[in-house]
Amino acid sequence: MQYLLMDSHHRFLGTFQSKKMLIVGDTFQNNGAQTYAVVGTDWGNQGQQPKSLTVMLVKPPIE
Repeated sequence: MQYLLMDSHHRFLGTFQSKKMLIVGDTFQNNGAQTYAVVGTDWGNQGQQPKSLTVMLVKPPIE
C-alpha cells in the first residue's frame, strides 16, 4: 500500500510504501531511518485503506 504522508498542518511530507495497513498508533521508519508515528488517517472515498496518513516525527530519547 502506498500512502501520502502529511504533517499536522496538512503539509505534504512525501510518500511511504508498506506491506501492511497502517493505523493510528503505528510507527514506521522511512528510508532515511527517521521514525514516524501515525496520528491520523484520511480514508477519502476508498473505504478499504487510508488515502493519507498524518504523521509526527518521533525523536530518540535524550540520554
